[in-house]
Amino acid sequence: MRYSYCPYGQEAFAEYISTLRHYLFDEAGNYLGELPPGADLQYQPLSLDAGSYTMVTVGNASDHTLCECAPQQGLESFELSLRQRYEDREDILCNGDQLYWGVKSFTVDGEGGVLGLPTKGTRGAPEEMTTYMNNIHCHLEIKVVWDNMPEYIGDYEMELENVHAGYSLCPERSQQAGGFTVPACGEETATHRLRVPLRSQELYGEFVTLRYTDERIPTFRLWFGSEQITPDIDLGRAFRTWGWYPSNTHVQQYRIQVKIFGDGRVEVTPWLDTSVEDWVNGGMFG
Repeated sequence: MRYSYCPYGQEAFAEYISTLRHYLFDEAGNYLGELPPGADLQYQPLSLDAGSYTMVTVGNASDHTLCECAPQQGLESFELSLRQRYEDREDILCNGDQLYWGVKSFTVDGEGGVLGLPTKGTRGAPEEMTTYMNNIHCHLEIKVVWDNMPEYIGDYEMELENVHAGYSLCPERSQQAGGFTVPACGEETATHRLRVPLRSQELYGEFVTLRYTDERIPTFRLWFGSEQITPDIDLGRAFRTWGWYPSNTHVQQYRIQVKIFGDGRVEVTPWLDTSVEDWVNGGMFG
């Protein structure tokens, strides 16, 4: 089995993917086990008996990214969830892994054999034994600036609320995003936080989470200790104003700037661009 990642038409596997975890299922969807990666990460040898199989592969997953099936339910219940806790908070997540995902169903004929590079016993042309990996995480870079001077000096906390916290890894539930296949998001949501130092009167943070969807785009808050510095900022309204539709975007990389005024107003703009009016308390544009 060969693995490939081509987000923009050029092979980029080695640049973005450093580990792979392979989960093998039989034709009935029964879980057969996790297979160790090959010596060459981009080529996976498989010694299998005759039969039909589905291989679900997750890239860059640490031990804090859980991929599990419900007992006796197999592929249909195969799900991914996050366990990267923020400091000592059980109810808040920190940044997750930069995840990638690919699925391949294939059949081994006759006596079976080792499937990696094309071999006898593999049904279909050689190129059909390639698993194409797709990006299934989101980057959100946030810069916070003040119109005058920040009230506090020290570490602030950036918070995102209402972020997807899991996926169904069952290929039958997958969705299309810009012509690429991505897993369906689950109903569970999470809150993510970052601790960021004030430097040169500005804050910079980068969130790494699961994908956003058009129906679920997070709310942003800024904290200093227990004091909430900004009102709740519904980024969904900003994304729609700017024409940013995550469900149709296969590589989600966003950059925004939050400007805080002395009278409590907050202005949110795309980073390096200008297009959005003032934000007032309650998350509405003024």
